[in-house]
Amino acid sequence: MMFAYVSLFVLGTLGTLAARAIVKQRPQPVPVRIRARR
Repeated sequence: MMFAYVSLFVLGTLGTLAARAIVKQRPQPVPVRIRARR
């Protein structure tokens, strides 16, 4: 069970880092659109 939690945590961290890298490479108003879609 611990391995599953660790894997999920690692995937989450990698996902956030990748998202930040993409945002830095392409500073487009994508998060603004997502916030507006509420």
